[in-house]
Amino acid sequence: MNWIVLTAASFFMGILTAIPIGATQIETAKRSISGNMKSALMLVLGAVASDMLYGFAALYGIAPFLQDRFVEAFFWFVGAVILIILGLFTMIYSDKVNTGGKSPILFGSRMSFLVGFSIDTANPSMIFWWLFCFEFLKNMGIVHTPDSYIKAIFIVAESIGIGAYLVLLAVLLKKTGKFVVKKYESSINKALGVMLIGISVYFIFKAVKVSYVGGF
Repeated sequence: MNWIVLTAASFFMGILTAIPIGATQIETAKRSISGNMKSALMLVLGAVASDMLYGFAALYGIAPFLQDRFVEAFFWFVGAVILIILGLFTMIYSDKVNTGGKSPILFGSRMSFLVGFSIDTANPSMIFWWLFCFEFLKNMGIVHTPDSYIKAIFIVAESIGIGAYLVLLAVLLKKTGKFVVKKYESSINKALGVMLIGISVYFIFKAVKVSYVGGF
């Protein structure tokens, strides 16, 4: 019975983790609205794989390497570059939407997995979020003995929760996209491109801060 409660609680925490707007949500929204559903789902799969990787890194003892400030700064910087490229492409091609089919995207569905994986991997603070969530469940009395299989259930269930929310977001936005006329889709893509570049500025700030100051 305890593992059922743990699974449900972890799944719910995964949903909460995915709700705040970030680069992954923006890229998912952009691809879904423009009709590139397969690409959106592959991006979500890549993001979930990255989050799960960070979960295992945080709870199975290999996190110290990723907490080195220069390694951390590198991840932030690479993430900024990726977001700038995605943001600029989105804005440049925002007027080339296709009302009769799919709009252009920088990477097709085959590469979208790597895009999603790269975006989330460039956010090393996820390590601390995984540790916080697990500690929260321990304080709530849901986790009594942090055995390896308990950690695995927690990581997998929360990752599924993250993916479930992003897939639901993609499906809803695809439905909404059918009712969005061409001029509005163009404006939405421009706004999403600006948001991606805005997030990249934050990533650059984090890279510089971690490099010269250290820590969060």
